[in-house]
Parts: sequence; C-alpha cells; structure tokens
Amino acid sequence: MNEPTVLPDPLVLLVRQLLIAGSEGLSAKQVAAYVSGWSAALDLVERTDLIATDADPAVRAAVADLIRRIREAQRGALDDDDDDP
Repeated sequence: MNEPTVLPDPLVLLVRQLLIAGSEGLSAKQVAAYVSGWSAALDLVERTDLIATDADPAVRAAVADLIRRIREAQRGALDDDDDDP
C-alpha cells in the first residue's frame, strides 16, 4: 500500500527561498549581516506589545505562532547542508 505523500510546509519553502535568494552571491560577512537583519526584523514584528497595542489577543497569539514557525524554518534552512532548494 502506498503511503500518503507529505507535502512540505509552504512557509518553510518560502523562508528557505527568501534566505537563499537574499544571500546569493554575498560574501560571508554580507551573509551574516543579511541574516542578522532578517532576525532583527522578526524581533521587531514579535513585539506586538509595542507595535500592535490595540490588537486582539488572538491576533497577538497568531503573530507569535507565525514568528515561531518562521524562526524554525530559518533554523532549518541555515542548518541544512544540502544547497538544493
């Protein structure tokens, strides 16, 4: 019996694509700066207590979950030794 095909998470694919495309052709120092900027942007968005003070708690929770998923995808993309997209 065939096992069902497990499709990759589209968010994981998008994060990987953005990280790879954004760092393509950069020096090691530039890649480090790019990843640092990426992480800083996530840190900013994560601060819903400051940037979305009137947001519903459900919205804040959704943003927190999205940031968590993006960070996991980022770790996976950066830890991946295989350069295939």
